[in-house]
Amino acid sequence: MAAGPGRCSNQNSWSAVHHFQTLSPKGLLPWQKLVLAYILGIWTLKYPWAGLLGLLLVLLFLPFKDVWRNMLLAGVFLGAFLLAWFRLPDLPDPVPELQARERVWLQGEVDSGSFQPGDRKRLILKDLLIEPDRESAKLPGRLVFTWKDPPVEAAPGQKLQAHVNVRPVQGMANFGVWNSEFFWRTQGVFWRSFAQGEHIWHRVDREPGGSHVMRSRLKERTLQGLHLESVDEEQRARIQALGLALFFGDRSMLEPEVLEWVRLASLAHTLALSGLHLGIMAGMGFMLAAGLGYLYPRVYMRLPFMKLGILLAAPICIVYLWMGQFQPTLIRAGIMLACWGWYLFANQRRVLLDGLFMAAALITLYNPWAVFDIRLQLSVMAVAGIALTMPFVERLFGSMDARGVSRVFKYFLGLAGVTLAANLALLPIQAWPFNYVSPHLYLNLVWLPVLGFLVLPAGFAGIIISTVPGLAFAGAILLGLAGHLLGYFISALEFMDSRDLLYPIITYRPAWVEMFAYYLLLGVLIHAGHMEWKKELVLLGLGLLMCLVAAPRAGQLQDDSLTMRVLDVGQGQGIVLELPGEERIMVDGGGSWNPDFDLGRAVVTPSLTWRTRPRSLDKVVLSHAHVDHYGGLVYPLKYLGADKYLHNSIWPAEQDRLRLKTALERQNVQEGVAYQGHALELEGGGVLEVLHPEDAGGYELLNDSSLVLRLLWNGRPLALLPGDIEARGLVDLLDTAQDLSARVLLVPHHGSRSSADPEFYRRVDPELAVVSRGFMNRFGVPPQEVLAIVEDMEIRLYDTAVHGEVVFTWDSPDSDPLIRWARGRTGPRGGPYWY
Repeated sequence: MAAGPGRCSNQNSWSAVHHFQTLSPKGLLPWQKLVLAYILGIWTLKYPWAGLLGLLLVLLFLPFKDVWRNMLLAGVFLGAFLLAWFRLPDLPDPVPELQARERVWLQGEVDSGSFQPGDRKRLILKDLLIEPDRESAKLPGRLVFTWKDPPVEAAPGQKLQAHVNVRPVQGMANFGVWNSEFFWRTQGVFWRSFAQGEHIWHRVDREPGGSHVMRSRLKERTLQGLHLESVDEEQRARIQALGLALFFGDRSMLEPEVLEWVRLASLAHTLALSGLHLGIMAGMGFMLAAGLGYLYPRVYMRLPFMKLGILLAAPICIVYLWMGQFQPTLIRAGIMLACWGWYLFANQRRVLLDGLFMAAALITLYNPWAVFDIRLQLSVMAVAGIALTMPFVERLFGSMDARGVSRVFKYFLGLAGVTLAANLALLPIQAWPFNYVSPHLYLNLVWLPVLGFLVLPAGFAGIIISTVPGLAFAGAILLGLAGHLLGYFISALEFMDSRDLLYPIITYRPAWVEMFAYYLLLGVLIHAGHMEWKKELVLLGLGLLMCLVAAPRAGQLQDDSLTMRVLDVGQGQGIVLELPGEERIMVDGGGSWNPDFDLGRAVVTPSLTWRTRPRSLDKVVLSHAHVDHYGGLVYPLKYLGADKYLHNSIWPAEQDRLRLKTALERQNVQEGVAYQGHALELEGGGVLEVLHPEDAGGYELLNDSSLVLRLLWNGRPLALLPGDIEARGLVDLLDTAQDLSARVLLVPHHGSRSSADPEFYRRVDPELAVVSRGFMNRFGVPPQEVLAIVEDMEIRLYDTAVHGEVVFTWDSPDSDPLIRWARGRTGPRGGPYWY
């Protein structure tokens, strides 16, 4: 009797999978074209030219057959743009009470929270009140509050009071580099604050809700189940951290080092609660349906396998959504799965693509700003890539069936095909914000089956079973199984890291026109067999494709100019010199005092690879060994490399010295010491003179040993870069009687009072100056003394905290520089348009 039901169950399962894969590649349905126009209309608010070009491509390649419907398409596009225009929250006026850079009494209700790596809790607070002088004042909008090592729980619905610094949300603005300002604005979040441990006065009112308490208890049970006695304490903590991340979306126990291993192994998506995890939960429902069919085959007479699987998967997915605190990524994944489930339940054929469009419509109608969420973009494009290539997979599998190929082989081949299709679809989106690809895509073929068939099912079942009286031991066994597998996973990644096998391949970061060209070409290749090549619109579209590919390169064919880019690196300094002949020199790279934030990965390397092929730097010069100057150099030195690294002979201390030396050794970068009288010959007639110091070790303050550099082009002094030199160093520099003149001055030491020497400014006699500093920085730079000198000498001042990245371009040694700054470019409603 067992054999019959088994065959019945397997046949139903296989036919269901085949049914799920079925896809018609013959084009979009009319309502799907309208969804596409709606999304493009919202997109236009932030990327006007990209959105308009997208509409043009839709009208060229996916037009309706009559004019009126095409006019409707354009009308939906315009309506979506206006909807986004009027729904975008207005930026609040400056609040005088916050300009003093001092702590204020803050009160707000916790709207939502998430757990970040390094034991950080990110809270979104609403209904804000500030009490700078114990008199309440309402603060408009919401606030993102990051609390490291929080001593208390703060759950949604609770009120938090704290004595903290409050700042407006403002990121670093660099050409071609994403920052978070627009994202937070769409969420109505205008303010930010940070606190650590118990170093602030705080109070949490109200008791947390029952749901939060129940979830906390489940977390405790999970930690107990993952407390493996057979491993050491460090490994045990890592296993528990991964378990909380996988089952609850709680990353607070994750070490940044382990997270980096996972990222470089091309497995970061396996830690982000998303459609992958929810799909595995849904798969458990189908496994239950197959089991029921095996035991009670008549159940399929009442309810077919597919519908039974959907019904059994629904409660499992809902429980997992609750465990993951209904995070936005999980909710969107749930909507996608619900749409696919609906189409399957209704016996529709175009499941993947139609369900994807339905989900995209529902998500963006409810929240138009989801269009700009990189997580949704990645999910949609990955599924779209899989859906559009599914017909080829079906044909391949059909030929394999005829040859009697085993199902195991087909499974792994299908998994490889799905992984490749998804990554091809994601390539431009991943390259633009993340700036790397991993060489270890193949690890997905190993880890995804283990995660999907063992770790998540065993762990989830263990958590649920452990709550049943008398079955705690069974839950512990299942959680132990999941824990041991996670331990093997961590050990494998640690081994690969110890052999320097985990590293990123830095990618070219495309302009938006190149991203359009990539997807247009990909679509043409996929549907080449179904296109009517004689149609004029198709030919026009292909001509447009070639123009898109050529456009970004047109201005780069012959460029004999010299460019100095002063990057916005916050409270630090980072300068890129681009000379004729494609020579590139980096002078300092900024840096952060936060060890969990790598400015080199987030800002410097993306700036170096935007619309430029990834290549090593010709020279890297460090003015002095302070972290706000060298911190951002480690990542590009380690993964891009340089021909030569020059410094003033003084290395950073201890661990940072090791990090820097390791990066230099990895790329075989030649090291050298620069000193007064040294002149670096550059391409195209450029020279970088070293004016100071004669002996870097002769100063008590490290700042006074800063390299002072002067950039010349065919003998013409263009810029003076004095690092963080202070009073003592300035006295020695002025005593040398060297020529300090330059047209552009980088204000020394971020504009601090200790470098405000009027004689120095007179000797330089600049027309232009740039101060590189952090927005509302705690040092209060630049002070009035520096601003007075600049004003008295009628120097035009640029400020990275106000202007963002500032770029000076000279067409010839005698020409006036063309000056651009990132915050000078804004889109509709003042949205950032520098990237």
